[in-house]
Amino acid sequence: MVNARQTPSTGQVRPLIIDAHTHIFPPTVIADRAALAEREPWFATLYGGRARMADVDSLLTEMDRAGVERSLCYGFGWRDRAMHRRCNEYLIESAAASGGRIRAGISVPAADADATIAELEYWRGAPVVAVGELYAEGQGFDFASLHRASPLPQACADRNLILCVHVTEPAGHSYPGKDSTGPRQIAEFVADMPDGLRLQLPHWGAGFGIFESMPEVRARTGSVRYDCAASHLLYDDSIYDLMARIAPGRILFGSDYPLTSQRRMLQRVRRVGLAPGLQANFLGGNADGWGI
Repeated sequence: MVNARQTPSTGQVRPLIIDAHTHIFPPTVIADRAALAEREPWFATLYGGRARMADVDSLLTEMDRAGVERSLCYGFGWRDRAMHRRCNEYLIESAAASGGRIRAGISVPAADADATIAELEYWRGAPVVAVGELYAEGQGFDFASLHRASPLPQACADRNLILCVHVTEPAGHSYPGKDSTGPRQIAEFVADMPDGLRLQLPHWGAGFGIFESMPEVRARTGSVRYDCAASHLLYDDSIYDLMARIAPGRILFGSDYPLTSQRRMLQRVRRVGLAPGLQANFLGGNADGWGI
């Protein structure tokens, strides 16, 4: 597992840092946010106010400042099929022009089986590594039964694509984006999801990890990864050590940029004081080994 890279100008070896959870939008979408919020209720919930939005140039600038080598970029779970194509084109173009620094996670209209497969087929052969971030409540589908109602999970498994689904914890404070997809829905999905499906659970999996103490659950989670996106808005710093003990080789650094900066998230991780080898794998090694 590669955990470091050499800086060409100095020969100095620095830790490999991969951000497994970021979001970018085409500049035209950012400019049209008010109009889009009127047509897309879930987009209005997350971005109808003053929430930050970013394009690829902003992300690359942030990556340079933070020392991030690669970022996996997700779009948004639209209901409008045309918006998926519009934003996916931007993601793919950004990835292709980035010299490997940007990895694309395309979005699909998950509630529409035919449109979902059509979108996946349209981008077959493009530099795509993931699908998501899907929003079950916002897009109108049930995550627990997604594999029974949609060909998407099997299609991702067949194409070796990561599937990322927005999940939130069933307790604690309310906030924009908190929905009904939590540990119970994850457990039902994981119990009979397609073999080989690589599942990425943001926000530490909404607490699902604790159920890995149950043998029948842990037997199905070898291909599940947890990222720490927006961790500081949900949990105190004890969550890092807890998840490092539950799934030491399956935790990923994710900032949820531009919701928060990559630099600040990295500062939080380093402040926690994980063991050096564990921290190195968390910040980049685990994601690198998973193909991000």
